[in-house]
Amino acid sequence: MPTKDSRLESQTANVEPNLHLKQIERFLRLLTWQMFFLLAILFYLVMRPQAGRYQFTVMGDDVGVFDTSNSRAWMIKLEKKVQKPGEAPEATVPSSAGENK
Repeated sequence: MPTKDSRLESQTANVEPNLHLKQIERFLRLLTWQMFFLLAILFYLVMRPQAGRYQFTVMGDDVGVFDTSNSRAWMIKLEKKVQKPGEAPEATVPSSAGENK
C-alpha cells in the first residue's frame, strides 16, 4: 500500500480554509445584493397603484376615496362649473394651490 505524503496534506490543509473562507464571503456578498434587490422589487410591487385598490363613494358634492392597501380615507370637495350652451370650455386648469393648504 502506498503511504500518504504528510507534507502534502499539511500544505493543502493550510490553503483550504482561506480558500473556502473567500468563497463563503463572495457567496454572502452576492446573497446580500440579491436580498437588497428582492426587497426593492417587493416594495415597488406593494406601493404602486393597483387595480381595485381605491374605492370611491359619492355623497352629494363630496367624494370619499378609500385606499384599501393602507386603510386611509380622504374626502374631496367637488367644484361645480356650469357651462351655458354656446360657450367654449375653459382651456386652462385651475391651480391646486388652494387644495394643499
